[in-house]
Amino acid sequence: MSAVDDLYAVRFSLPGGVPLDELGNAEGPGEDEDEEPDVKTTFAHFGLAYYQACVLEHEIVNLLSVARIVEARRDAERLLSDPWDEKFKKTMGALIKQLEPNLGADPELAADLTEALRQRNYLAHTFWRERADDFADDSGRAQMIAFLIEARRTFESVNERLTLALGTPLLREWGVTPAAVDAWYRNTIERVVRGELRVPRDTIDSVRRSLLDRIAPPSSD
Repeated sequence: MSAVDDLYAVRFSLPGGVPLDELGNAEGPGEDEDEEPDVKTTFAHFGLAYYQACVLEHEIVNLLSVARIVEARRDAERLLSDPWDEKFKKTMGALIKQLEPNLGADPELAADLTEALRQRNYLAHTFWRERADDFADDSGRAQMIAFLIEARRTFESVNERLTLALGTPLLREWGVTPAAVDAWYRNTIERVVRGELRVPRDTIDSVRRSLLDRIAPPSSD
């Protein structure tokens, strides 16, 4: 079986149909950051912050799943179930606990993951209740937006560091090379054209670019 199997490769596509490679083009820090304290903008910032929390959770699942595949191949073990299905049943807190033994070389990253979980839970369970009064006027909404921007940046930063620290080495150990990715891509497109596989072309393109980005050598810039 090829290292890049379509059963697993498409798992690297994100929920909601947003291609992984387009995340860098989302509303990121910079001069174009919309901080106008109206109701619509506040909702938009909340949605983007919570979405990035989901992206981080998805990446943790990716790492644990690939680690399981690598372990099975190393031990000549046949996997009887999809590791992604198993991991997606767990809470983010439980996933982080599973990942912690792999973070011994970077205790700061482990601490930042715990903080990201705390902020994600705060957004999910407490944010709107605690800030109901702030939401009533421009000054309060401006504070909410500032908090949401920082929370989003936290999720993005932890996700990027996690991918570099664990994702790239795991994929390389799995046997994912640029040649393997391109071979998978060509085969998958051919199967779609023949009607043997029903996967959106955007998803296939996104997975290819994402995998190539993940295994690319670090920039010397």
